[in-house]
Order: sequence, then structure tokens, then C-alpha cells
Amino acid sequence: MNMVVYEERLFSRWLTLILGVISLLMLWQVMQQLRGLNQADDAPLWLYVAMLAVFLVLTANFAWLTIRMTDDEIVVSYGIIRHRLLWRDVTDCRLDDASAMKYGGWGIRRGWHDGKRRLVYSTLGDARVVLVTTDASDPEFVFSTAYPDDVVSRVQEHLRTRKR
Repeated sequence: MNMVVYEERLFSRWLTLILGVISLLMLWQVMQQLRGLNQADDAPLWLYVAMLAVFLVLTANFAWLTIRMTDDEIVVSYGIIRHRLLWRDVTDCRLDDASAMKYGGWGIRRGWHDGKRRLVYSTLGDARVVLVTTDASDPEFVFSTAYPDDVVSRVQEHLRTRKR
């Protein structure tokens, strides 16, 4: 059984707000179509219903960023989309000094920083931590946290005790 070393759930308030507003706009459009008030629009009702469903699912999925560290692994997830790292694949940890705009925004992103490719799970307004990994395709994994100093110290402590 894996013992939990650290766990955090971070509400992605801005991403949820943005996706929620788009969901409400889609709901409004569906209601307009059902009432027959949008005759000038050529798009079929099923398209608006499908878009509403897609944005509701996206809003629910990206509402929470979860970080879970156990004795064996680190798992960071946005809803059902998870990234797992085994401790043996983590070589270092530090605070992220790049702007979120460098990655193209918030959510799940791929980006480059200092010549290294990064996989990023980020929320708007929260600090990020960088895990240096042995993965050739994504040598750095970045994620947001409300307690960056605590996360960095826990990871570094785990890496020190593992090397003994």
C-alpha cells in the first residue's frame, strides 16, 4: 500500500469561470433555438446541444487540479487527465521562474523553457514547481500549487533519502 506523503486539491477558479461562462452562453443559445427566437442562425439545434455538453464536461474536468505524492509516485491530475511520475524518474525539483504566458496560458500545456521541453499543468494565479525528469520527451514537468515551498522541500527531502 502506498503511503500518501503529500496531497493537495487546488480549485482552478479562473479556468472554471471562463469555461462556465462559455457553457452558459451555449445554454442560452440552446434555449433561444428551442423557443424559435434565433431563426437567422443556420446552425442546427443538435450542434448547440453538443457544444453545451462539451463545455459542461470541460468545466467539470478542469475545475480542480489534484496533486498526490506517495512513496512510489507523484500524480498530478486535472479531472480524468493525469500525469504520473515514478520517484525513480525524478532527478531534481525547483520553483518555476517562467511566466504562464510563456506556455500559452493555463490548463494543460506543452512549452519550452531554457531549451528544455516542458509538460505543464497550471492554474491562473498560483505558483508552479518544476520537476526535472529522466523522460526524454518531456524532461521537465511543471505544475501549480498553493504551497510551492512546501512541495519543493518535500520532493527534495524524498530525493535525498532515496539516494542513501
